[in-house]
Amino acid sequence: MNPGDILLFKGEDGMSRLIQWGTGSKYSHVAICVSPEMDLAIEAMAGLGGVRARDVRDIKEAYDVFRVKGSLRYDLNGVISQLVSKLNTRYDFLGVVFLGILKLLSKIGLPLKNKANNWQKDKDYFCSELVYEAFNPGGGLDIVPDIGEGDITSPGDIARSGVLGGV
Repeated sequence: MNPGDILLFKGEDGMSRLIQWGTGSKYSHVAICVSPEMDLAIEAMAGLGGVRARDVRDIKEAYDVFRVKGSLRYDLNGVISQLVSKLNTRYDFLGVVFLGILKLLSKIGLPLKNKANNWQKDKDYFCSELVYEAFNPGGGLDIVPDIGEGDITSPGDIARSGVLGGV
């Protein structure tokens, strides 16, 4: 693994399966490796203190590693700095509910995919929102250019991005 690599998790519990179904993806959670030497990743996790550092060796869930494609440039130090600045920020429960409602309504054909959650933006984070903002504005690279806003980005959106590739 390299610093800046994105870990996309394939959870198997009930909430993970609901996220996977609602977003049309096999992924339900996302984190970023900040130091492979220390086996350290940063993520936003419900029930575990919000934005936190995690020892990658303690991960029990299956995950895939994605990386920014080689021809694209971004500021890795900016990504890591953005992540570190968000440590101990609360988990965005309301944002996840809002995202879930949008994704479900878009499944039945309503054109709501790109509606932003402006009423409580930037107060707290869920996993894919944190990863989006770490890269943009943190690293100067929009990793999901087809989506447009961090607070409507899911782990599946990140996995489908043409900016990233599996390792």
